[in-house]
Amino acid sequence: MAFFDARFAAYLAVAALLIVTPGPDTALVTRHALLAGRRAASFTTLGIGAGSIIWALASVLGITALLEESVVAFTVWKFVGAAYLGYLGLRSLIASFRGSKQAAVTPPTPLATSLGKRIAFRQGLLNNLFNPKAGAIFATALPQFIHPGDPPLRLMLMMFAYEAILLSWLNLYGYLVSQAGQSRFGTRVRNILQGVTGVVLIALGVRLACEQK
Repeated sequence: MAFFDARFAAYLAVAALLIVTPGPDTALVTRHALLAGRRAASFTTLGIGAGSIIWALASVLGITALLEESVVAFTVWKFVGAAYLGYLGLRSLIASFRGSKQAAVTPPTPLATSLGKRIAFRQGLLNNLFNPKAGAIFATALPQFIHPGDPPLRLMLMMFAYEAILLSWLNLYGYLVSQAGQSRFGTRVRNILQGVTGVVLIALGVRLACEQK
């Protein structure tokens, strides 16, 4: 059986589209890239990638299907995720406000480095796991490209390809955002973008809370 056929190519195209579409994971990478630079964004991306692997395994075990079918489980999970996004968004707004006040009385400061790699990884992991829509990708969208009788190696290649696209895109995105935060406008750009990111995170949390099955 040829693994790299038209079906696999279509899968790659859909996976790439789902990954580059802005969402909670993108917003969190933006926040961490502005707050602590490229390194923090990279560890955040690794956490998101780990979350995707867990969702994929949960899909194989049928756990995501149960989450999709249970109204109570889906509702609880989405509200936990919405609260987490709102919490991160509020922290971004506070950081933006404090940064703006400090910039008004002090010269521009270098990019902050207070966000540890473990914290960045953990927040990336939780951000992905608390988003039931991330699980829905593996429960409904991507399985459309899996046929009965597909060998395990093909499924492994599909998961590897998804992870490779995810990590490559978010790392590139985090690098570009961190570079913008370290531009000649320095602190001012970071504060503005952090404020915008905070609003986006809160909006995503509200949208997630309003999601219906």
